[in-house]
Amino acid sequence: MSNELAAQGSDWGGSESGACGRWRARATGIATAVAVAAITAAVSGCALLAPRQNPSRFYTLSARVPAAVPVGGVTPLSVVVGPVTMPAYLDRNEIAVRVNPSELRYAFAERWAEPLVQNTTSVLVEDLGNALASDRVASATTASTATPDFWVEVVVVRFEPGVDASAHLTARWAVRDTGRKILRVRQSQHSARAPVATTEGGVEAMSAALGDLATEIAGVLRELAAELSRRELP
Repeated sequence: MSNELAAQGSDWGGSESGACGRWRARATGIATAVAVAAITAAVSGCALLAPRQNPSRFYTLSARVPAAVPVGGVTPLSVVVGPVTMPAYLDRNEIAVRVNPSELRYAFAERWAEPLVQNTTSVLVEDLGNALASDRVASATTASTATPDFWVEVVVVRFEPGVDASAHLTARWAVRDTGRKILRVRQSQHSARAPVATTEGGVEAMSAALGDLATEIAGVLRELAAELSRRELP
């Protein structure tokens, strides 16, 4: 009998040892899984906290290279440009791209380096000064207190590139004399196209269209200056 109990005790002891071994193995597996999960979470956290490269690109309009030269003995015209206003859809950092006549797409990674209305005003001032061969052209916000020969006010109706690297500018503008009397009111449309259908090409086309507007305004200012000069003759 004692031998049988001993054998049974031996079997029980063996069963208990096996169960403990299985529990230890299971616990080790759980601990390993928890450790792996913790390491994975830590690595993921580091990846989230690591600095990421900003994909944004920033653009500005650019003025044309001066072509005209001052004429000796002729006092250059003084002009104040402004205010220049734009529609609300252009009052964004993202560049608006015309997809079709009724659809726009905003390029969220391609932005203006400064508000488009400010950039347009400064480039228009520079283009107009170059077209008139005058260093006396300024924006309304930076002009001196001296009264200019002419004031030019511009309302931009449309101004954006297309998906085909073309650009279209529609603007209403008015010329006022020294006393702020309106002398001319016009609506102009200018289009240009870049050789490559990229955002950079579209911005270049916008600059070209704005330069064309400045050239048109300069022509009208010269005509008005000539008319006023003839009226002053005895």
